[in-house]
Amino acid sequence: MYDKNIIIYPIYRFFINFRIIGPIHIPYLLFKGLNYSQIMLLQSIYSVSIFLFEVPTGSLADKVSRKFSLFLSGIFAALGLTLYIIFNSFLIFVLAEILFGIGLTLSSGADSALLYESLIKLNRKKDFQVIEGKSNYYLFLGHAFGSILSSFLYSYNKFLPFWLSTLSVLIGSIAAFFFIETDREKSKHNYTIHIFKSFKIAINTPRIVWALLYASFYGFIYRVGFWLYQPYFSTINIDVKWYGVIFFGFNIIAAWASKYLSPKIKDTRPRKVLLSLIMLMTLSFILPVIFISKFAIAFLALQQIVRSLYRPTMNFYINHQVEDKYRATVISMVSLAANLSFAILAPFVGMVLDYKGTIFTYIIVGIISLIGTIKLFLLRKKQKSLKEKMNAF
Repeated sequence: MYDKNIIIYPIYRFFINFRIIGPIHIPYLLFKGLNYSQIMLLQSIYSVSIFLFEVPTGSLADKVSRKFSLFLSGIFAALGLTLYIIFNSFLIFVLAEILFGIGLTLSSGADSALLYESLIKLNRKKDFQVIEGKSNYYLFLGHAFGSILSSFLYSYNKFLPFWLSTLSVLIGSIAAFFFIETDREKSKHNYTIHIFKSFKIAINTPRIVWALLYASFYGFIYRVGFWLYQPYFSTINIDVKWYGVIFFGFNIIAAWASKYLSPKIKDTRPRKVLLSLIMLMTLSFILPVIFISKFAIAFLALQQIVRSLYRPTMNFYINHQVEDKYRATVISMVSLAANLSFAILAPFVGMVLDYKGTIFTYIIVGIISLIGTIKLFLLRKKQKSLKEKMNAF
């Protein structure tokens, strides 16, 4: 019966994430009267809301129901989108970002945990990354064509991309009803003890500690990378009407990587893959500064390979380390680390962008990314060395 979850999973992932506002998000917020500092502050607030709700909603998925958590995800996202359509107030946008954050945390961890547990029941655990990759492939293809559609809709009516995205996440909520809850051991502890035990597992497992630190670096540089697209496009004089075409290309690259690279890396050690991905992120900030031109968009596209491979690799890595009753909560903790770093640093990036310009901002983020890559490599090497010494005794 768990075969049904394997069929529904890509459908759910597609609609709950098919928000086509990406190419026009910054122009839309500028149209609403915000500046870059306010835009980045909103993203910081979004990340803080994820920080506050990530673990509680992960616990809800572990202790109550994965299915119910996934259903609520689309409801909260739809409410946030609706506020952005109807109102023009910065404070209302703050509320919208909080609702977005809650919506994301309700699906974060719960969806991949449900897939992983279903595959275990079917003796297909090794297919996790491939299925995640295929799900991302369909999603990125949708985003590719949605990007062009978004630009056309935005030129006709600035609110249409938001309305279409609202409809999509509601369809995702409906799809969640068709999941079959996996037969698994649930935590018998109360909420506080469950969180404490999950946290204890995370900090006492060296591989998860490494994942938490990795997510902190990745969460900042990847999210910032997205918000720096439009300023870079402006720097090299690309008109907003071409944004949809560029995002189409970005999503095609992500879809290609999901379909063809995911199967190739499934037998590669996850930490090795993750280190390669963060190095690509570093190059995507450094090279556009060295070669400032329209051709530098090709370097920005490296981020799409990272985008397509990070989730299946990281979630497989974490799922493999944790037992069922703590799985969604621990995955949520890793996601929390990613959003906390962005929440802290995003406002500063907005100020640097407003006062120092795009190129200087790219240089700063590139340096942070490079330092993070080196630190993670050295920590991985140290952990492996300690493990070899312990095995020798």
